[in-house]
Amino acid sequence: GQVVLDLQGAVELALLESPRYQSQLEELYLSALDVTFERFRFDTQFFGGSSIFFTADGKQRSGTGASSSLLNVSPSTPGNRLRAQKLTATGGQMAVGLANSLVWQFAGPDDYSSNTILDFSLFQPLLRAGGRGRVLERLTISERSLLANVRQMERFRRNFYVSIFSGRDPGQGPSRRGGFFGGSGLEGFSGVGGGGFGRVGGGGGGNFSGGNGGNTGGAGAQGAGGYLGLLQAAQVLRNQRSNVAALRDSVLQLQASNEAGRIDRFQVDLARQALFNAQSQLLSSENSFQSSLDSFKVALGLPPELNLQVNDPMINRLNLLDRDLETLQQQVADLLLELRQLRADQNQAENEQPLDGYLAKSAQIKNDSQQRLAAVQEDFRQLEAVLPQRREQLTRLASRTEVRAANIDPTLFSPELLVKRVDKRQTELKSLENQLAQTFEQLDHLFEPTQGSRQILDDLISTMSKLSGQLLELSLAQASARLDSINFSPVDLTSEQALAIASNYRRDWMNARANLVDSWRLIFFNANDLQSNLDLVFSGDLGNVGDNPFRFRDTRGRLRVGLEFDAPLTRLAERNVYRQSLIEYQQARRGYYQFRDRVYQGLRNTLRQIRLNEVNFELRRAAVQVAISQVDLTQLRLSEPPKPGETSQFGSTTARDLVQSLSDLLNVQNDFLSVWVNYEVQRLNLEVDLGVMELSPTGLRIENKIPLETYLANLTINSSDLGPIVTEKLLCERVELMHPTSVLPDQTPSGEEAEGIERLPALSEKIPDNIDLTKDLDEPIIKPSK
Repeated sequence: GQVVLDLQGAVELALLESPRYQSQLEELYLSALDVTFERFRFDTQFFGGSSIFFTADGKQRSGTGASSSLLNVSPSTPGNRLRAQKLTATGGQMAVGLANSLVWQFAGPDDYSSNTILDFSLFQPLLRAGGRGRVLERLTISERSLLANVRQMERFRRNFYVSIFSGRDPGQGPSRRGGFFGGSGLEGFSGVGGGGFGRVGGGGGGNFSGGNGGNTGGAGAQGAGGYLGLLQAAQVLRNQRSNVAALRDSVLQLQASNEAGRIDRFQVDLARQALFNAQSQLLSSENSFQSSLDSFKVALGLPPELNLQVNDPMINRLNLLDRDLETLQQQVADLLLELRQLRADQNQAENEQPLDGYLAKSAQIKNDSQQRLAAVQEDFRQLEAVLPQRREQLTRLASRTEVRAANIDPTLFSPELLVKRVDKRQTELKSLENQLAQTFEQLDHLFEPTQGSRQILDDLISTMSKLSGQLLELSLAQASARLDSINFSPVDLTSEQALAIASNYRRDWMNARANLVDSWRLIFFNANDLQSNLDLVFSGDLGNVGDNPFRFRDTRGRLRVGLEFDAPLTRLAERNVYRQSLIEYQQARRGYYQFRDRVYQGLRNTLRQIRLNEVNFELRRAAVQVAISQVDLTQLRLSEPPKPGETSQFGSTTARDLVQSLSDLLNVQNDFLSVWVNYEVQRLNLEVDLGVMELSPTGLRIENKIPLETYLANLTINSSDLGPIVTEKLLCERVELMHPTSVLPDQTPSGEEAEGIERLPALSEKIPDNIDLTKDLDEPIIKPSK
């Protein structure tokens, strides 16, 4: 069977079947595993193992001249005795263990011996490798990476929805920071390089794309991908089928005019050639649509051979022509073709054939035509309902500075002209209703048995030809009504306001700040290695007396306490690592600035494209209106009788004008569709890039019912994020601001970590004169303070 898929089904299927989405979930899980290992390092860990061996030696093998038999019970390895050890938050290592060895001699003296040692040790670094800031850093980094990956997964979920909807690249999801070279957690962490692993790997949640700005595509706009792209392609196919039907009907009308001697054969062939070209383009478009559908199936994780059909009412209002009306036009064209062939056969055979079947078809066509007329009348009533919103939108667009600067005809944005155009269309519809009523009455007269069969056939051909032209006019009136009733929600947001919202709500921006702070923290992490080794050691053990393994006495015990000191005489490698961390912090700062600029650039591009689409939408609407008028005029030219005293011949460009007008109508229909689609895509991109899109638990977008400007209320705005220009503009707009703060820690660490460490500048500060990053590595980067 066939699987009919709407947007909700496509998203739910992708969440279940998409390999890319599943990989991101697994990456997030692995990042959580790293945290569990780093926490486990600070838990009390228990170890224990034992081995039992029976050894029998011969007389010569034992070396004692007598055979021996030993049963030995001892730890499996010297380091695997029964013990418990713990790492403290300050770097101390505590261990308590029990080692026991039991030996039975079954030959010779037949004796037994037992050795048991109960020991403990405490090792506490006081300078190097000690302190909470150094020891807890791996755990802190893993937890911060997990939090960043949770944020990044939430952003990926929203981007993934947009990728299914419009084909936008979802970008990078969670990025595991540990697990390199087969290790667990953050083993191998060095504190420098990508992610702290010496240029191997990257930090968690590190996708800092600035978003997608829209690009125009010709007179219309750039098309969409994903599910919306398939709906757009399907609508384009429907437009092409309507064009083929109109061309086929025009060819029949021109052929009838040629038979009546009103037009030459060349113009008929010209229209027929255009019909063949349109049919060829339709076949190519259908083939391209199937290829895109297969690609979409694979992206969802479905096999390409699955019989899938996309069907969603989202884009139905962009269908300017009713499918049932198109089918009716095709039926009329087919009936006319049969009737003309029948008349040609009768002229050759000079006999009459029964017309009952054809009259029954014409009666059914009449009933269907009455139903389509009622549907068009309903479209005009819907147009009346949306007129107030359309007038308000046109008034808003007319005040745009870019509209005045481009010298666009102001009548395109005139609410009064819109009302006049709608009134004119309603008047034309009334006239068309009267013409159809007369045609229906003529069809009814054909059922009266007062005429001969040949006369009835001629009248039926004439009436159906008239009905074919009237149905085309009816479809154009319907297209005009639907065209003017299409509307969309405006976006009134400046680029400065958008940047302020994004700086508070974008999850990847939060990760960018966190990564910058991580680079700052690693400076102090690596500075710890420059200190001396000063360790406190305290250990002791207690042994048993005699053969009783549990008879412990202090006479077999020992306590040992002391200090170990290693002067920092050789620290070249550590110095280089520290210098690298300083440089990487500066690189991270520049990367953060670039991230902010890319975000702002993307928001500006998206807002520009949205504003362009709002104006271009009205221009394309007007172009469709003009194209409909052109088709209407060329159709009227074909149906109008010759004026008195003038020749009955049509002009030499009648067919060319008709073909060109139908081609223009198809092009502007597709352009109009592309602008609407691109507007919806950019509006969705804006929600994602602002960080305000919300998803339901099933992964579907929750429609944002509030204006985007609402997010500016009580917004925390950071001047170092936005920059002085944007902050000043927001102040001019009287947006509520907090005191300017910096995203970076600018406090010097207290205690022993602060000794000998130069405080680094915050984003709002200047780099001190005593820091020179242009020096060679052989020269000190930080010059001694005066």
